Parts: sequence; structure tokens; C-alpha cells
Amino acid sequence: MDDKTRDLTTLRFEGPRFEDHGLDLDVLPELIAYKALLIETAKSLWRAQNPDRERLPKGFEANLSIKFYALTPGSTGVPLKRVIPEDRGNLLLLDDELDQAADLLENTIECADAGRPLPAELPKNVIPLFDEFGRTMREKEAIGIRSARRNVEVRFTQELRDRLGRIAEGDYEDSVDVVGEVRAADLDGFSFALREDDGNKTKGYFAPEQETLFTEALRDHAVRRLRVIGVGEFSGATGRLKMIRRVTDLRPVNVDEVKYDASVPPIWETLNDIAAQVPEKAWDKLPRDGARNCRRYLYGSE
Repeated sequence: MDDKTRDLTTLRFEGPRFEDHGLDLDVLPELIAYKALLIETAKSLWRAQNPDRERLPKGFEANLSIKFYALTPGSTGVPLKRVIPEDRGNLLLLDDELDQAADLLENTIECADAGRPLPAELPKNVIPLFDEFGRTMREKEAIGIRSARRNVEVRFTQELRDRLGRIAEGDYEDSVDVVGEVRAADLDGFSFALREDDGNKTKGYFAPEQETLFTEALRDHAVRRLRVIGVGEFSGATGRLKMIRRVTDLRPVNVDEVKYDASVPPIWETLNDIAAQVPEKAWDKLPRDGARNCRRYLYGSE
């Protein structure tokens, strides 16, 4: 049987142990743990997409074959390949639940790192499996992950593993840093209501000495926001902030201040990443007179 392969995702191990581009045998369990995450996520996605089916298709898990054939530099990269049986050659061009699982896991890690709610489509039974992933990582080590369909790598660290572990255990407390509009303030109960830009409304508690900042923000709510830093209670089911338990720092923010995500790479870097994935032979096929004859190339006519 002439099986084929196509790119699925790449795990990149970074840290002192991997500077020689070699893979320490002690981290091999990470590959097994990540495969377990992929498979269980793919199975749950299939069930969600096929609610009328009681069982998975025969051989579903056996057909999800993942291998790696080489290591790449840049610390130590492990490109994982999807093995496509000859009788399922259509998957060379299409995606399925396994590809969707790879993207969803990276979206989950990205959301957890940014302190955002976990994706709604993430199966709740998958979250506890993150406890097995990253167990062999040491201090100053991380695992970079990038699926074949994404341009930006996410990094999985021990801190993120701990955060996902708290989510799996149920409601939990964690640091909070949010900007929102003060919609209410109870001076007797030392409580407030904050509405974030996405519409999420959260109740919180402040100390008596913080009263003035909250009342001024409430009075000027049309032109002023508060950046609230402290400790919050989060939902273990969704990762969404439920309540701000303690405020440790407050900073007024004017609504006309420019807001941007400093973690997002510049557009030119993203374009360079996309261009780097295009084979040189494909570039050679591009017409050299595109600007002069663009109508012919775009519309098939002069």
C-alpha cells in the first residue's frame, strides 16, 4: 500500500537542552501526550458534528496515524506528519477532525496565555489531558506549537500548564488585568460593576481608600475607563472572569487612547512568513507582466 503524508503540526522544543538541535529522550513522553490531546479532541469534535451517530466510525482512531521523520533546527523542531492511507487519498487535499483538533488546541493555548475565555467548542473532557503535556519541561523551557494552517506559533509553558490545571479542577483564582467602564459603585458594600469592551460585565470589590477613583470613573464613564489589576475568580468551565475579588492597582484610561495588542507581529512579518511557505518553483510560475496585463490574468480578457 502506497501511503502518503502531509504536514499536520510542528512541536519546537526550546531551552538549554535543545540548543544543539538534538532531542533529549526524556521529552519523548511529550509527543505521546500531545498525540493523546489531538486524538481525544478529534473524537469529541466528530461526535459534536455527528450528533445522530452513537459510535465513532470503525477504525476511526486507528486511521489517525501521526509520525515524524526528521528533526529541524531552531532549538529542536519535531515536524509531525499525517499519514494518509492510499484508500483515503482525498484527505491529502481536505481537512478533517484531526486538522481541526490541531488548530483548536493552539487556539486554546493562545486564549489561556492571553487570559481570555477558552474556545466554546473545546471539549471539556480534553482540558484535564493538558496535565500530562509539559511534565518533562524544566525551568526556562517551553514547547512552541504551530499547525500547518497557522502562521503564528503558540508557546506552551509550565505556567500555562498550571493555569489549565486550575481550570480543569473547577472555579479558580488567578491574577486579573482588565480595562472597562465602571457601570455601578456601591459605597456601602465597597463593590462595583465593570463592563469590558466585549460586553462582559463583572462585579468586583474595592478597598475604602480606592473609593474616589471608582466614583470619579463612574461619573465620567463616557470618557474614562479604569484599568483594574488584582485577583479574580474564573469559571473552570469556560475560563471567563466571574468576579474581581481584590483590587491591587487602579489606573485611569481615557477612551481615546490607542489600543493595540503588542503581542501581534507586524503585518510585514506575517506576510514574510506566508511568502516563506510558498515553494520557489511556484514563484517562478508567476507572470512577469502582471501589472501591465492584469485584466487578462484576473478576468481572462484584455
